[in-house]
Amino acid sequence: MKQQQLPLCLPQEKNADSLLSSWVSHAQVEVAFGRLALWLVQGGLLWLTSTDVAGKSHLLRKLSVSHPQIAYIDASLHLQTSSVRQLKVWLETAEHHAFWILDLPAGKLSPNVAYAAFHLIERAKTLNRALLISWRDENLAETLPELSSRLLMMEALKMAEPDKDEDLQQILQSVLKGMQWEMKESVIKALLLHVPRRLSDLLEAVLKLDQYSRQYAVKINGALAVKVLLGEQHD
Repeated sequence: MKQQQLPLCLPQEKNADSLLSSWVSHAQVEVAFGRLALWLVQGGLLWLTSTDVAGKSHLLRKLSVSHPQIAYIDASLHLQTSSVRQLKVWLETAEHHAFWILDLPAGKLSPNVAYAAFHLIERAKTLNRALLISWRDENLAETLPELSSRLLMMEALKMAEPDKDEDLQQILQSVLKGMQWEMKESVIKALLLHVPRRLSDLLEAVLKLDQYSRQYAVKINGALAVKVLLGEQHD
């Protein structure tokens, strides 16, 4: 059965700053797509998370480009020395927008960022702004209590990486296109055969092959890809 398209406008950008240069839709993200479309209509507080790399940041960047009412805040940029200053920077970006997206880096947050995220949630509630927090962490119990308690009160929406080889292959092809790398199909098959079928591991393997290709000025084919992935040295 042909997969239905999400009614969101996600334009292609040739100069995308992400390795995922074009979004690949698959069954594991259809629920998230639908909920994001509803959030753009109804607003509210939403926590977008995942158990592993799932392309959340890439999707949210594209969403913000398509909808000028969204303020996208990359929390890994413009880090400040205090939570107050950090919050001020974020609010300067978001204050004139009705929808706020805070994209937090995966893993344990610094106290400054965690406190700033907590206060941004409170400010969004006070100003009646729609807020989406995107954050993945394996152990919520170790997070700042003020932030974790607010996240647990928000509606949680989980995205998942694809579980089919054909979807993983499409994502790899998208990544390679963004890197302007025309990789042979034999290399992609080698990746799927010799690397765990998790998106994070596959993307790491692609970067490893790219680094090897640049270092030794060689083109990667299937046989060479296997050697590199298995850790054999260049001769």
